[in-house]
Amino acid sequence: MAIRYCVQALKNPLDETAPEKFYLRQKSIGNINRAYLIKDMVRNTSLTKQEAITGIDYLFEAVPRLLELGFTVQLGDLGYFMVSIKSEGSETAKEATPDKVQSMHLRFVPGEEIRQEVMNYSLEKHPTSI
Repeated sequence: MAIRYCVQALKNPLDETAPEKFYLRQKSIGNINRAYLIKDMVRNTSLTKQEAITGIDYLFEAVPRLLELGFTVQLGDLGYFMVSIKSEGSETAKEATPDKVQSMHLRFVPGEEIRQEVMNYSLEKHPTSI
């Protein structure tokens, strides 16, 4: 399996006078949507179309709801979803309140097996790259 990449020239944001450097960037060949996932699941499992729809729709509904309740959502060896919070520091614990929150992010942390598999993919230069 190969990950496509393109070459992108970028300036150093800390030194605008420095020459550009060239970096490899992942190049997607397209998006996979809910309908494709359902068709693929039906084609590659013993699930019916309705069972696949129910499973996918449940996952899309359950993950945000469970995160809001404060859970980390573990999806077996695939990995887990969690919410991370970045906030301003406060002098005292009493001053550390929700108004100090600078941002909240949804994080996905892949499981070790899938992470290792992806790290073993080869790279292939995209035909339209520099």
